[in-house]
Amino acid sequence: MAWQWRLFGFLSLSLLVFSATTNASQCSIKWLPVVRNVSELPQDDYGRRGLSHVTVAGSVLHGMKEVEVWLQTFSPGSRTPIHRHSCEEVFIVLKGSGTLYLASSSHEKSPGKPQEYAIFSNSTFHIPVNDAHQVWNTNEHEDLQVLVIISRPPVKVFIYDDWFMPHIAARLKFPYYWDEQCLQVQASPKDEL
Repeated sequence: MAWQWRLFGFLSLSLLVFSATTNASQCSIKWLPVVRNVSELPQDDYGRRGLSHVTVAGSVLHGMKEVEVWLQTFSPGSRTPIHRHSCEEVFIVLKGSGTLYLASSSHEKSPGKPQEYAIFSNSTFHIPVNDAHQVWNTNEHEDLQVLVIISRPPVKVFIYDDWFMPHIAARLKFPYYWDEQCLQVQASPKDEL
């Protein structure tokens, strides 16, 4: 009977060490091959129904210093929150269509009424630093899939409840959802407008 308890203890300890190593390796660039298959990269919705997010090349997961690349798919009706960030962002629409809502980062107290732009397969657009925006899959029949490139990773995101919420009331989300597991830092409440 004693050998069974020792075996059980050894297996429990081994499982605990393996679990800790697996979680740590997800946050290490050492396990990544140089060439990766995008369809084999981790994807998640991060609690946002209708979203599929894949970090193709990132600062936290892959050691990128200047840019980060995401592949995001939005099911019909899904959208990003109204938000802004202190980095540039470029979108390439791979498939589908939708609407970009964009409000200039003028010295107004809130984003204000946004401009609306139709986005479609093979279109591209960029978001200037600190401009509040939202991408919405307004197509009822197909997914909207975009390749997203951001500068200055990891991204600090300020989220708005609506377009007329004051900038100073926007909520800072840092680290952002896909960086939370690997980037354990205290967020500064400083608004970067």
